Amino acid sequence: MKPDWLDKKEYPFKPNFLELEAGKMHYIDEGEGPAIVMVHGTPTWSFMYRDLIKKLRKRYRCIAMDMIGFGLSDKPKDWSYKPRAHAANFEALMEHLQLRDITLLVHDFGAPIGLAYAIKHPENVQGVVMLNSWTWSLSKHQTFTKASKYLVGPLGKFLHSKLNVSNNTLIEELFKDADELPEPIKKHYMNGLGNPDEPVRNLACARELVGASKWYEELWKERKKIRNIPTLILWGERDKLVKIEALQRWKKFFHECYVIPFEDGGHFLQEENADEIAGYVSNFVKEEIKKKELIDN
Repeated sequence: MKPDWLDKKEYPFKPNFLELEAGKMHYIDEGEGPAIVMVHGTPTWSFMYRDLIKKLRKRYRCIAMDMIGFGLSDKPKDWSYKPRAHAANFEALMEHLQLRDITLLVHDFGAPIGLAYAIKHPENVQGVVMLNSWTWSLSKHQTFTKASKYLVGPLGKFLHSKLNVSNNTLIEELFKDADELPEPIKKHYMNGLGNPDEPVRNLACARELVGASKWYEELWKERKKIRNIPTLILWGERDKLVKIEALQRWKKFFHECYVIPFEDGGHFLQEENADEIAGYVSNFVKEEIKKKELIDN
């Protein structure tokens, strides 16, 4: 059952749920064709991919989950919410759907969640589309203070600094640089976290973004397993959370990497440039399918 606050015209998708030990995890499964699996960051949910899905589902099968604690998924208070646990839930969804030859589309905190699956099952991942993201520990980053050195990444650092504000205020600040984002759209992100007036410090998903450096380091050590996966990087250059240095690191890492910069884009390209992103993603998937067919033949 969809909540009263959800605009069904804005988000016109059939709800699906996977029963997990942590609770019910909501996901979208729209369209037919080659599978594109979209993994959201934090503190967002699959709502961020709604415009991409509306355009891409005409030709592709589009899957987007809400991590436990986000969007239309359950928000249990006694679950761990650690990145490793989110990654295990994502793997469970992939096994449930029995997906193969997927294109993995990741953003922000969704990158380590999605790439953890790719590292474990590289044979199932045909290509990666990445938007402003990181997947490494910042525990040794010299510009961080001792108190913040265990934050998992830029978003963790940002959220940690906002623990005493309301969810409402958090979303307002997070999206303040997104061009002309309507207030009703912002409210969908607020409501996707639960009570908009609840302090961020009460969100287990926010608290567990700290102290995860060990998992990031483990993940980064295994990165060579995905180095040869063709990758398209779409990068908002005005991002104040994930800096351009992260893009340079990704460019050096992937062997087959195509980069499309958005000079005026920020952290949330899915909201700011949905039409362009949908076109680039579609072209990338089509080209990778053609290349694979040539190799197989």
